[in-house]
Amino acid sequence: MNKHHKGIWYAYIGSFLTPFTLMLSGVIAIVYAGYRLDKDEDGEVVNSHYYGLIRSFFLFLTFFVVLIVTIATSNGVLIGVNDYWIKNSAIEEIAYFIPIIGGVISAIAIVIWFVRMFKGMRLLRDDKPIVQKKSLHQF
Repeated sequence: MNKHHKGIWYAYIGSFLTPFTLMLSGVIAIVYAGYRLDKDEDGEVVNSHYYGLIRSFFLFLTFFVVLIVTIATSNGVLIGVNDYWIKNSAIEEIAYFIPIIGGVISAIAIVIWFVRMFKGMRLLRDDKPIVQKKSLHQF
């Protein structure tokens, strides 16, 4: 492992620990990845991993923000409807069940996060770049 590969491993470990550190280690890993990309001293393989970490971080950050806002809003609306307009035990049960559904979706997303980190680490260990899938605007 050369000097530049050592830094990307730190970024992977920070990204991997993101769910446990409440995003702090992920933010540090992303700032570090941006710094290394700005210096442009690493090879193509390592740069592809830095880009992959940044992409994954912001993808999951966006997902969790949307999930949290959706759960909070729908739960708040249903509780408000139940408290102030229509007293209904079914609405109240649905409102209290929504955070459980959100927790399950979050757990699945965190597992996917770990799988992506392990896949990236395996590619880095094999000295292979992360290949970006073509999007529709590239055709």
